[in-house]
Amino acid sequence: MIVRLACLALDARAAARNARPRERAQAARWIAGNVLAIRGIAIDLHGHAPAGVGVLGVRAADLTGALAAIATVPALLDAATLPWHWRLTLRALGMPIADQPVAELLADGASVARIGSSGDVQLAVDTEHRVHVEPGRYELVA
Repeated sequence: MIVRLACLALDARAAARNARPRERAQAARWIAGNVLAIRGIAIDLHGHAPAGVGVLGVRAADLTGALAAIATVPALLDAATLPWHWRLTLRALGMPIADQPVAELLADGASVARIGSSGDVQLAVDTEHRVHVEPGRYELVA
């Protein structure tokens, strides 16, 4: 498994190299899905994945849960809401994270996921890696 994760990290760096936020969010989804697949973890989406871009509030007990949320809805994780050890792990995996103001990312077509806070849509991930989509504060922008 370690060799597979190392190979994924190399591929991830190439996939996430794009400067456009929308493509970086798609790369984050690809990386998250592959990390979970390498670990043999299947995810299950309950509800409809939101269309358009917006701020996603993610309730996850661990990094695996956060990756499950990103694997279902492409978004850049807001580094300010991540524990330091999650940021370190994501950096090692080559996962792109939000590195611009949220308003700029949204304007450029990328959703932003905030761990443990509210957003336009809430993604709650349970211990069985089921991602539950719940309405949030606002409608997503197209």
